[in-house]
Amino acid sequence: MVYNTNIGDDNMRSMTGYGRIEKVIDNYSYTVEIKSLNGKYHYLKTSLSGIFSPLEVKINNYMKNNFKRGNISLYIDIRFLNPDDFVEIDLDLAKSYHSALTKLSSELHLTDDVSLDILTKFREIIKIRISEQEIEKIWSGLKVVLDEVSHKTIISQKNEGEDLKKIFKEYLNELSEYVLEIENNSKEMKILFKEKIEKNLSDLIEDKDKIDSDRLELEIALLAERYDISEEIERLKSHINRFEKIIESKDDIKGMNLDFISQEMHREFNTIASKSKSIIITNISVEGRATVNKIREQAQNVM
Repeated sequence: MVYNTNIGDDNMRSMTGYGRIEKVIDNYSYTVEIKSLNGKYHYLKTSLSGIFSPLEVKINNYMKNNFKRGNISLYIDIRFLNPDDFVEIDLDLAKSYHSALTKLSSELHLTDDVSLDILTKFREIIKIRISEQEIEKIWSGLKVVLDEVSHKTIISQKNEGEDLKKIFKEYLNELSEYVLEIENNSKEMKILFKEKIEKNLSDLIEDKDKIDSDRLELEIALLAERYDISEEIERLKSHINRFEKIIESKDDIKGMNLDFISQEMHREFNTIASKSKSIIITNISVEGRATVNKIREQAQNVM
């Protein structure tokens, strides 16, 4: 079975995922485990025996291609089914160590014998030699296992990603309602400005007939322009629409874009709150920022 690890589809992926596969291919037993958690960038921690270090570059490139972001722990255990084919013993070196240790024991009047356990502590005596051709064969088998375990991990990421998408849509509906409420209330801003100015003037001027109506309208217009939030409202609508398009898109990296748009939405609500002279609009803006914060928290876990 061929596993497709291509992630460029319309399924949104969480950065949290897990997969484990054990498989025997040719002369090797492979155990591969992937644990993926959220992270701003791609960070890979690999557990691999030193004798297979020539494979590290291939493994790193493979993982980077399939897991663009996240903190990833990769455990790889490769075991020889016929280890005698690759193990070499340096008998001459072993004899030299044994002779030297026996002499040392005699000189120091020690009672301990030079055992096999002691000799095997000298790693130079037992060597594992793997040819370049055999390394390629091992990689060929490991690649098959990596495909399977990556596929398994990606499926778990997509399943969680679908849950995240539902959460995002609920939050976006909330934001749309907040924006609509703000827009409806903002239409009354000019009326509020006019009433406030007229009241202030009436407190200062006893004869209301002396108030220049044209001048009053100009002051109201200037004040309304100063506190106008129509641009912020339109930008919020645009951000919400863009956010929804991204979570439905085929882009294989959505998290960074979602985080950026969330920051922009938060900024617009802040600006509206600072401009608004309406307690209703201010309160709605506070609720909007709270929802955006929830969105940003969830966006941190999107691939």
